[in-house]
Amino acid sequence: MKQKIIAVVLLLIVISFVTVNTIIIDKQIYDMVKEVKGIETDSASAKDKSREIFGKFKRMETFIGLTVNHDDITNIEDCFVEMVGYLSIGNGDEAEVVKSRLTNSLEHLRRLSTFTFDAII
Repeated sequence: MKQKIIAVVLLLIVISFVTVNTIIIDKQIYDMVKEVKGIETDSASAKDKSREIFGKFKRMETFIGLTVNHDDITNIEDCFVEMVGYLSIGNGDEAEVVKSRLTNSLEHLRRLSTFTFDAII
C-alpha cells in the first residue's frame, strides 16, 4: 500500500512539473513570437532588436532544453544568427524570409512543449 501511495505522489509531482513547464514556456514563446513578428526588417534598429530577442531566447534555452529536442533549439538559434547577419548587411528581404522561418520554428517549439502524455513519461 505504501508503494502505491509513493507512486501516486510521484506521478502527481511529475504532472505538476510538466504543467508548470508548459505554462511558463508557452507564455515566454508567445511573447517572443510577438516580438519577432514586430521586427521591421527595413528599419535601422532591426538588428539591435533581433539581438535583444536572441539574448532573451539564450537565457530561456536551458529551461526549454529540459523538455524539448535540442535540434529544434539549434534550428531557432541558426535562424536568429542568419537574420542578424542579413540585417547587418542591410538585406531586409532575406531577413524577412528568415524572420518567417524563425516565427514558424518558435511556434513549432511552442507546440512541442505543450502538455502531452509523452511529456509525463
